[in-house]
Amino acid sequence: MLDTEGFRTPFLPGWSAPTGGPRTLLCFEFGTPAGVDATYAGLVAAGYRGIAEPFDAFWGMRYATVADPDGNGVDLYATLPAS
Repeated sequence: MLDTEGFRTPFLPGWSAPTGGPRTLLCFEFGTPAGVDATYAGLVAAGYRGIAEPFDAFWGMRYATVADPDGNGVDLYATLPAS
């Protein structure tokens, strides 16, 4: 689940949002590149905004990024098989 600031704020008395950015660097590792593709597709289909469609990065990972409800990037990645 990805919460918005508006949803979380009532449960955290005295909390205020940080300034500047990026405010978060949230990453999820998957066991396979196909897991990255499927999760990205599912999140976009559920209405989350895709920032970077899945791609094979030069550093050896399948990588994608979606936005959480507040616009912060959430990275999805898996190590590519050795060639």
